[in-house]
Amino acid sequence: MIDVAKISYSLILLRPDGLKLDLQPVTRSLTWEENDGELAVRLEAELQNIQMPDGKWLHQLIPLGGQVFLYADWGSGQQEIFRGTVFAWDYRIDPLGHFSIAAYDQLIYLMKSKDDRFYKAGQTAKAIIQDIAKAWGIPLGTVQGPDTSLAKQVFRGDTLGDMIYSVLDQAKKRGAGKWIVRSRQGKIDVIKPGQNSPVYLFTADTNVESIEDRQDIKDLVTRVKIIGAEDSECKAPVVATLNGRTEFGTLQEVVYQRQFDTPAAAKSAAEDILKERGQPRRMRKVTAPDLPFLRKGDKVKVEAGTLMGYYIVSSVTHDATNRIMVMEVEDVG
Repeated sequence: MIDVAKISYSLILLRPDGLKLDLQPVTRSLTWEENDGELAVRLEAELQNIQMPDGKWLHQLIPLGGQVFLYADWGSGQQEIFRGTVFAWDYRIDPLGHFSIAAYDQLIYLMKSKDDRFYKAGQTAKAIIQDIAKAWGIPLGTVQGPDTSLAKQVFRGDTLGDMIYSVLDQAKKRGAGKWIVRSRQGKIDVIKPGQNSPVYLFTADTNVESIEDRQDIKDLVTRVKIIGAEDSECKAPVVATLNGRTEFGTLQEVVYQRQFDTPAAAKSAAEDILKERGQPRRMRKVTAPDLPFLRKGDKVKVEAGTLMGYYIVSSVTHDATNRIMVMEVEDVG
């Protein structure tokens, strides 16, 4: 059992010149977050701007490009929670003498960098991700897959992050399921969600502060049409129509067969759309005491309010200052 009151945090800065600074004593607020649809983890810290023994102020010693490491100890010694690069620095004169920094893990470079890349048909999503990481000098950790062969891939001026999301989405539409890309100790992991052990339990009468459960049909799809190849008159036939929950009305998406190398792959993509978006959307948040090691893609069990069962964390914000976290969760599978 983890005693949240005894969890300790340590924020360390490594300057380009090799100087290490312990920022924890001057940290006034500290949060980090992993959001759905974003590769990189973002850390924000507000610091007390103290004068150092050499006469310089702290803000003068924290450059853009400096490396930030966050450690936490929940009873098993200090463990690395985050490492990243200072991308933003905000100083202003105020009575409290505070300034703030924002750092991102190394996946930010995949989100911010564009390239032209080509992959012939038959290459797997896993191989493409490995090739992108190798080309950009980002070390690989655990890359479990997906070992699903894809059609020809042509990327022109796309961000590397969008390339990765694209091949993972295509693999998913071909039956490979969901995959999580995240950085751990400076390396890229590509894993299936829900593999963490142990799976932590959150209940209304022990450690859940609040839940939110919202439902809507704003993004609902109730029908998918598969469009075939154009003829000489530029007319494209409807190859197939897949219906979902049409009791909500007709909310239609289309899939173009030309984007896939086989008709079966196009049908699989249409089925995946109905599986992913064919039910009312649910947005569920759980606020609980902070577990600093909990990450996007982890499985949790929740028994509070309308949430009863196992869920996958789709995003999480950790607040070390107030020792709470807010998780957004989705159904397993």
